[in-house]
Amino acid sequence: MFNAQEYAYQIEVTVKAVFKCDKYGLGGIADANFIKRDPFIAIAFILGNFYNKADASFKMKIDDFIGKYYIEMGKSMEEIGEEKVKNLVKDFHEIVSTI
Repeated sequence: MFNAQEYAYQIEVTVKAVFKCDKYGLGGIADANFIKRDPFIAIAFILGNFYNKADASFKMKIDDFIGKYYIEMGKSMEEIGEEKVKNLVKDFHEIVSTI
């Protein structure tokens, strides 16, 4: 069974760590319940935070990620589906871990 909350929580932890906030920080964007409904907003916040400071090759990684998952923008994790959410979270964490 697909547990979207678990994937949302993984993103929540990253948002809270990057922005040094609690789950209600950034107007609630750092909350797993919000992230489950629209994960792309929280992910875009994180990647946008690094984009301005990144070199050209890192910007290309972010652009590639956005391009790959752009179609999922505005969808909940349930709408996206387990396999794509799993890949989205994996790819997201790969980018963030290389910063």
